[in-house]
Order: sequence, then structure tokens, then C-alpha cells
Amino acid sequence: MIGQAPAPPYYAVIFSSQRGAADPDYDQAAERMLELARRQPGFLGVESARGADGFGITVSYWSSEAAILAWKHHAEHSAIRERGRKDWYQSCHTRVSKVERAYAFGPQAQA
Repeated sequence: MIGQAPAPPYYAVIFSSQRGAADPDYDQAAERMLELARRQPGFLGVESARGADGFGITVSYWSSEAAILAWKHHAEHSAIRERGRKDWYQSCHTRVSKVERAYAFGPQAQA
């Protein structure tokens, strides 16, 4: 499902990953990350998808680079991120960008 992103400008953190072997703790940790992120000042929303091959992309939206850095340094987020690198991901990449313009089409598109 396509999420509702805010009106530009805003920042996007694009996290792409290739999962390794299935681990029952992963889903619980992912839910916890979402719960924590939603409480962070400057968090605007998130979209996420993962294919059957284990490749996934999560895009989170933030009001500022300062909000992104605060989230990056959040203690519990840091601990779970390290666990992901150790136990859950074969590889992962994080990219940060500023969104200046956005276009949409369809019934879920923003006006």
C-alpha cells in the first residue's frame, strides 16, 4: 500500500536490505522500531515492502536532518540496528535525501 507522505520539502531515509535466514525475533524487532520511530520528534511517516526473496525497502519520512540524527542515535534503535547487522541482514544500505518535489497519481494520491 502506498503511504501518505507529507507535502515537500521533507527528508527521506531509504533503507534497503537483504534478509538472511528467517528469525522469529525479526518481526518483533521491526514492530518495536516502528513504534519507537512514531514517537520521535520530526517523524512524519513510513512505507515498507519486502519480497519473497528477502529483499526489502523501507522509506521513512522526517522533518529535518536533526530529527534523523536523533533517531540514528536513539539507544534502543542503535542496539536493534546492530543486532540486524549481526543476525538478520546479509547486506543493507541507508540513504538520506531531501525531497523537494513529489508527484502522485491514483485514488490514494495526495491532492
